[in-house]
Amino acid sequence: MIALRHELAVYALTGLTILGIAASSADFRHGPLFREDGVVETAAAMLFLAALIIGLHRRLFRSAVGLGFCGVALLACLSEISFGARYLDFAMPAMAGGGELDGAQDLVMLAYRGAEANGGTLLVIVLAVIVPLLAGIWTYRSGHLARLAAWFCADNGRATIAVAMAVIGLATILDVMEVARFAEEILELFGAGLFVTAALRLDR
Repeated sequence: MIALRHELAVYALTGLTILGIAASSADFRHGPLFREDGVVETAAAMLFLAALIIGLHRRLFRSAVGLGFCGVALLACLSEISFGARYLDFAMPAMAGGGELDGAQDLVMLAYRGAEANGGTLLVIVLAVIVPLLAGIWTYRSGHLARLAAWFCADNGRATIAVAMAVIGLATILDVMEVARFAEEILELFGAGLFVTAALRLDR
């Protein structure tokens, strides 16, 4: 099997190339690739579905990590297609501030809008920076960081899932901030590709 670092390099190079083209061309950015149910979103949904099918075929659900992986892959696939609302012609619940509650990331958006409405946006941002920083310092000083790193390195699939979740988390931030939709879609596609890689690499 190709080394994981080579797969990550291919994904990253492809994503950066598409991102560069999109950033430099409004016609490309607003074309069929990035619209709702467009090429990129549909491709991401299919990749998440492929990761789920591979995970089920390899019976990854027998472990806690594999079960969580399959669950997230299913949720991500359904979120990409709005739980089938547009295909089956039904409406998802409306959200305060606009839009529909048709994806897991919308729960984060609702929380952000609630904080914004109550003047707590700055507090949320500060906590989002401070809490992970303090957690990182604690895990390092307690020795848990080295054990956690060893646990991830013991299985390439775990490390790939971690990278995929970080990429999807960044896409969620862009979605909540309602900026650069094309970049959000590319990141989700990148994350979906990583999920397929994780499904193939995760130790059963």
